[in-house]
Formats: sequence, C-alpha cells, structure tokens
Amino acid sequence: MPATRFFIMRHGETVYNAARRLQANHIHTPLTRLGAEQALAMGEALRGALGDQPAVTLHVSETGRALQTMAMITDSLGLDWFAARRTDDLKEIDMGSWCGRLYDDVEAEIGPIVLADHLLRPAPDGEDYPMIAARLNRWLGEVADQPGDHVIVMHGISSRVLRGIMARYPVHPDLGVPIAPSLVQGSIALVVDGQETVLFGSERGTEHA
Repeated sequence: MPATRFFIMRHGETVYNAARRLQANHIHTPLTRLGAEQALAMGEALRGALGDQPAVTLHVSETGRALQTMAMITDSLGLDWFAARRTDDLKEIDMGSWCGRLYDDVEAEIGPIVLADHLLRPAPDGEDYPMIAARLNRWLGEVADQPGDHVIVMHGISSRVLRGIMARYPVHPDLGVPIAPSLVQGSIALVVDGQETVLFGSERGTEHA
C-alpha cells in the first residue's frame, strides 16, 4: 500500500503577524494581502504535487486564520472547504493574558518572550509545550492509522511540535517535547514514515504564531 503522507502547513500572514501582536485562538485575525498570496501559493504547490481534485483528507485548526488559508487552498485544489475536519487540537499555543498584546509591550514588562530558534516563552496562564504535545498526540491517535494523503493547515509553534513528534526530532532540553525547525509562513512540510522534507517554503521562519 502507498505510504500515508502528511502535508503540514502554516497559515498565511495575518494582520496580527504584521503588527507583531500575539494572536489568540478565539478571535478571527484576518490574512493580509501577503498572507492571501502565501495561501494561494501553497494551494498551487499542492496542486503541482497532488493534481487537481486529489483524494485527500483535509484537517484544519478551528481558527479564523487557518480556516481562511484552507479556503484558498481548497479553491486551488478544486476541493470542498466544508469537507475539512475542524479541530481545536491543531490550534496555536495559548498565550493566555498576553494574547492581543504587542510583543514589545509584553517584553517591556517581563523580559524576552521570544526564545532561541523563534520559539515562544509560555505565558504563566497559558499553555506549555507538553500541553501542546498532549493534544497533538490525541489528534494523531485518531488519524495516524488512516491511509492516504492528509492536508493539514495549522500554526507556527503547534506545527513545529506536531512535526517534531511525527518526524522524531530530538526532545528540546528546556521545553520537554520534540520540536522541528522553524519554517516561514506559507510553507509546506511533508512527513512520510517518520521522515520530513520541506516541500514548499523554507526554514528560518518568524516567531509569529
């Protein structure tokens, strides 16, 4: 049987990304023009890899920015946006009471929140990385044995944890879970049988979730 393939994508740039604000999961943060162009480019890259109207399973974070990105991707592929499986398990790291605030304002109060390699310091009242890994492992337990191609639209930090788990990256010495390298927004990582390749986009992404 063909290998199960996971195409894991970051949503396109949002107005919060452009303004360097920490995003929440419960409010809609629309894509910028650049973000829309990134979403369309991912759709075209996927169509080049999978063809038109491919037989895939769609998965998307239950957030406005991911759903908007998925809408453009499904349009490029000739697929039904309503067929996407929406789940909070794929949401971004919850930054608690820091959500909606400017990075600079939070850092002026408590010090750096951007760690090495574009990772985010967890908020005292938000999620830590093991909490992210727990919900992603729950999601993987539901889908990992389903054959075929899976197209996933999610977020910067949470996708790095998911890719870290799936592609068997080393456990981060301070954060306690496997974490994959940062990818730019509008990128596609392909994970097959525990091996990852960057299908579209590049490394050296930003910290913006």
